[in-house]
Amino acid sequence: MLATYILRAVRSELAKLSWRSPVWYAVVPLAVVIPFGLNFGIATASQSDILDGAGGMDTDNAAYWILVFSSFILMAGGVSSLCAEFKDNTVETVFGIQTRRWILPIAKLIVFGMIAAATAAVVTFLILWAFPHLFPEIWGKVEVFSADGVKLLIGVPLYTLLIAALGLGIAALVPKPGLVVMIVLLWKFGIEVFVTFVPGDFGVTLQQLSPFKNGELGVGQLTTIESLFGGETGSLLYFAVVCVAIFAIGTVRLARTDTTGY
Repeated sequence: MLATYILRAVRSELAKLSWRSPVWYAVVPLAVVIPFGLNFGIATASQSDILDGAGGMDTDNAAYWILVFSSFILMAGGVSSLCAEFKDNTVETVFGIQTRRWILPIAKLIVFGMIAAATAAVVTFLILWAFPHLFPEIWGKVEVFSADGVKLLIGVPLYTLLIAALGLGIAALVPKPGLVVMIVLLWKFGIEVFVTFVPGDFGVTLQQLSPFKNGELGVGQLTTIESLFGGETGSLLYFAVVCVAIFAIGTVRLARTDTTGY
């Protein structure tokens, strides 16, 4: 019976995704175009000796722009959808039809998480496959089906799915899309960058506890930290626990709080 309710909620979310949804004309295209454009521009400049491309690209560094840009762009799709329920006052109707409030963020995560993960998987594969053919001098060492390549093909979509959960959890706590995106980006590009300037062993430990750095390490991407959690798998699990915990906290608050108080 519970599975039926979740399935209905998922179908409802899919029905809302018409061809006019910004997910299709903005979020997904930008998540694809930006890493392609950056990699293409850098590879072209390196091949023309405008930039120093000595050593070329390695497989374990090939997903960098996907992790930096695409994951957060794709997160915005789910965040915007959940926040819009409050902005348009449709959330009361949703909860009137389905009194199990926690099903709403779960359905959002299933739909937008799968869109995000699928997009990330396609982008990762295309970049790892296409660029070695387009720029063999720069990308010649990159192999899509090598051990490192397979790690990225599996890890990057999972990382993106977890970021979608993180964003939805924060959106359930603070249903303001701009604020949610700002919080996540400040965490990733503000706090985690700031701790790199903290001197000594304490600074190193703070870096090793940084969730996003551990997530990147966990998917097989080249990073500047060593894992405190037993290696790549442990670091990815640590990142997953952080994201899932915040999603759970947001979901519980949404289920227990009067929506007029948001």
